[in-house]
Amino acid sequence: MLPNLDGEAGAGAEQRLRDETIIWLTTVRPDGQPQTSPVGYVWDGVRFLIISNPGAPKIRNLRDNPKVTLHLDLDRDAERFSVLTIEGIAELEPAPPGEPAPLSEREVSAYLEKHQESMRWAGLTPEETFADFSTVIRVTPTRARCY
Repeated sequence: MLPNLDGEAGAGAEQRLRDETIIWLTTVRPDGQPQTSPVGYVWDGVRFLIISNPGAPKIRNLRDNPKVTLHLDLDRDAERFSVLTIEGIAELEPAPPGEPAPLSEREVSAYLEKHQESMRWAGLTPEETFADFSTVIRVTPTRARCY
């Protein structure tokens, strides 16, 4: 469950997090400049699971500063609560060189269920995806807002 959200706002946010496939991740570069990137994710109700190429700038940024913000695109169909932002702390789990992302079977299944169509569109197999995006980012939310 997201912190600071309950009732209708919390239920709406949870539904969007289950339905959406892309979330925007903002990290902070060493020079203080925020950097925002669209990323695929899985929300398990407690933490976000994101996988990344180990050489991506966001990984370097997270090594220096684990504070992040996540946000979804504007929900144009919603009558209320169309903007969702989430602040959190990220933890990195890099795979050993040449190994796929360190994920449990449950996490692999959840990621495939949500992103297999995107992998097909990109021309990648699941094996290629988990080998190329071998660093796991786990984000624990500390604050959420809907407006």
